Amino acid sequence: MASPFPGMDLHLESPDVWPDFQSVLAAEIRAELNTLLPEPYYARLQVRLEVGIVLGEGGPRRIVPDVVVMRRPEKPEAVAPARDRPRTEISEPVYLTVHSEPLRHPFVEIRDPTRGHKLITLIEIVSPSNKGPGPDREAYEAKQREILHSDANLIEIDLLRGGERLLPYPELRQAVARLSPDYLILVNRALGRRERGTDYELYPVGLREPLPCIPVPLRFGDRDLPLDLQVMVNRAYDRGPYRRMIDYTRPPDPPLSEEDAAWADALLREAGLR
Repeated sequence: MASPFPGMDLHLESPDVWPDFQSVLAAEIRAELNTLLPEPYYARLQVRLEVGIVLGEGGPRRIVPDVVVMRRPEKPEAVAPARDRPRTEISEPVYLTVHSEPLRHPFVEIRDPTRGHKLITLIEIVSPSNKGPGPDREAYEAKQREILHSDANLIEIDLLRGGERLLPYPELRQAVARLSPDYLILVNRALGRRERGTDYELYPVGLREPLPCIPVPLRFGDRDLPLDLQVMVNRAYDRGPYRRMIDYTRPPDPPLSEEDAAWADALLREAGLR
């Protein structure tokens, strides 16, 4: 069943929903590329483990809550300890088990088996914990720097309205600030990197707009592949459990402006979800 929104579904950003959707979307992109790629290229799905922790003023916070199991001891009758003689019986603690599984951050690689499976293009789908301060952002930025100093192309897909964007250059941050998009896709070609600068292709997307069809660059001399992100998102949504997972009666997070909230409410009521 299709999403009620014409572009990105606002409610997919929920921490309970996003990890599953991100994995399904990455798999759809891989499948589509493997139908489009000319020989000898192939696309494969890779996974980077993330801790899912964002640092803030209140201390570390996990994007997806941990499962906590607590066992309290039975309270014995209170006996006053002797003041002059040390005790030999250990006091009973409260036992706490935190089940904290790492998050799986999927990304797509295009490789060339005729050149030792060399990485040609990396496609990253940004996670919520990448956009906040903490170890996952640091790991993402390290990978970003590595690719920007290599001869591989880089595509970064940010379909999250919340958090701080991962923009490595001041000029890029200024340009994005002027555009003020809700969603952003960046294409950085290896051939566009020079000693004193690098070229970016920006695809800013508004809340009410469909996602774009973007180019997927390969090696020099090969034509770009068209990748329709809206179709990829639609397929991921349709084949996933998101109508069951999402409570559309609740407002999305981050919150919307009054005008956008009214627009979203009208769409949801028309779809019978409110």
